[in-house]
Amino acid sequence: MGKQKTGDVLTASRRRVLGVGALGLGAFLVPGVVGTRKAAAATPQETTADRIKRTGVFNLGIREADPPYGFLDKGKHVGFSTEIAEKVHERLEKELKTSLKINYVAVTGRTRIPLLLNGTIDMEAGATVITKERVKVVDFSIPFFLTASYFIVPAGSPIRRAADLSGKRLGGPRGGLQETLFTRKLQAQGMFTSPVRFIGFENPSEGFTALQGGSVDAYTNDGPLVYGLLKSTPDPAKWRVFDAGVDASTQAFPLRQNSSSFATIINLTIVEVCESGRWQELYQKYFVPVGLPRELDETSKFVVRMNSWSD
Repeated sequence: MGKQKTGDVLTASRRRVLGVGALGLGAFLVPGVVGTRKAAAATPQETTADRIKRTGVFNLGIREADPPYGFLDKGKHVGFSTEIAEKVHERLEKELKTSLKINYVAVTGRTRIPLLLNGTIDMEAGATVITKERVKVVDFSIPFFLTASYFIVPAGSPIRRAADLSGKRLGGPRGGLQETLFTRKLQAQGMFTSPVRFIGFENPSEGFTALQGGSVDAYTNDGPLVYGLLKSTPDPAKWRVFDAGVDASTQAFPLRQNSSSFATIINLTIVEVCESGRWQELYQKYFVPVGLPRELDETSKFVVRMNSWSD
């Protein structure tokens, strides 16, 4: 087998994502669609934007161990999603005409939605994927990235496709979509001859440690997160990464429902990031170092184009 080319593998998967995106993301391209579905039933409660202005604090849920989306670098919060969220902070100050403090709140896949719902955070900047279950309880911004589920396994592992997980121990993000995907949806479709045993972890590094120690047979997560693990190991030749080929994921920022004015601020920030060229700069800064191709593939170009709106 020839040397694995990261860019080729990612591009093949992202073509599949692009096909889904072109057909299914139209509803996200209109300002105010996200966050206004229940506007008619809104209560007199204080809105998210009003509360941020009153308190002078923007409570931002961030990831501390999920490179390239969000992580700590010498004690500083950095990452692709983190930097876009900091642009949201700048626009909030401009729109609300007041100085605002950012309160960084560390979240995980398990805690992000509960902390949104109880008001601890105002939005989450991570790698959260839009799912049918999540849109029942939170709203989402327009998408900022498109990806899919990937595996990382030992180089000599017999696992080479999703079907090979039959009866295996699969590590993945606790509270992520992969648990439902591999233990329910694909099982119901008859992909596995015996059930997959899913083991959840708070962050990718914990899952990779379990894989290295033999506690799981494979680890799965969104593509950039998996390639981030491969990049972090001193001996990448001992590991193999491949596309599961079973899903396409739309990543966006979750926020509380009935927050239309706040959603508009987030959406216009994403549009500004895409139109100004900042999205491409952040891609080069955070995604290329973990293995994504330096030249934008068609899926990445599509994200930028769909978020470049007319005046």
